[in-house]
Amino acid sequence: MNIAQAKCIPLAAYLERQGLNPQKSRMGGRELWYHSPIRDGDKNPSFKVDTVKNLWFDHGAATGGTILDLVRELCSCDVRDALAHLDKTGLYSPALSAPTTSAGISRGATRRYDAVSENQISAGEKEKSTALELVDCKPLEHPALLQYLTKRGIDHDIARQHLSQIDFKAPQNAWSYFALGYPAGEGFEARNALFKGFIGTGKAVTFHDKPEATRLQVFEGFMDFLSYLSKDKPSQPVGAVLVLNSTNLWRRALPYINDLRFEEVRLYLDNDDAGAAASRKLFENAQDAAKLVDMRSYYAGFEDLNAWLLGRKS
Repeated sequence: MNIAQAKCIPLAAYLERQGLNPQKSRMGGRELWYHSPIRDGDKNPSFKVDTVKNLWFDHGAATGGTILDLVRELCSCDVRDALAHLDKTGLYSPALSAPTTSAGISRGATRRYDAVSENQISAGEKEKSTALELVDCKPLEHPALLQYLTKRGIDHDIARQHLSQIDFKAPQNAWSYFALGYPAGEGFEARNALFKGFIGTGKAVTFHDKPEATRLQVFEGFMDFLSYLSKDKPSQPVGAVLVLNSTNLWRRALPYINDLRFEEVRLYLDNDDAGAAASRKLFENAQDAAKLVDMRSYYAGFEDLNAWLLGRKS
């Protein structure tokens, strides 16, 4: 399968094959809205599929693109593996026509929505056109961000050790916004009271090494990691730490989990379907599953470590 053929596969058909169905429809079925498959906690469907252009856009993550971009997000793979994955679905047929672009949409809007050009895809470059842009990064000091951390039960001194204050903006927008920023690959996981997303061009897991550690602690998100640290305010975690930043990145955790120097791996994932699925996949794909410990029973009855921390303080 080549790139042109892959782009002919209807996104709606692919999502249905993955067990995902639209929660609402607009414009006579042209727009289909889903719970985001690339973000956790999308309670209000904000993942849109344009069935005419065969493009997607996640309003919560401010990113989108073609079916290839979606597969790369879901499978954490390159273009070659994405093509192989789509080929195995059997969804392509020579009878499928290429997506059309409405003449009523401006060239600028089309470029924003079509995440990667043909040349970029061929080269395997990361999608940049829809990414939120980092404007500034500085020490954490804004009162609104500190207040947000207080409401989440996070110790300010601990937060300052791991978080920055970042300013960011959408492409072609003049105004900027501010948020907490946690390093996650080629960008930052960003949070404030009203926003949750990624600022940058390539999300990845975050590894906090401790050379002498024989234990690895795996957290789903940085707020869980900081909640763990804030619980008893230890000067540092017991072992090395890996933050997934998304359960969709579970495959990228395997090289760390399989590192022979780690005799024990503790998994602190969420008590929801996504956390359960990622935990199961890590157990199934680890070279030595016996050294993995599922810690979710430790905070049973709570969605995640942060909810558990807040529950203990109430």
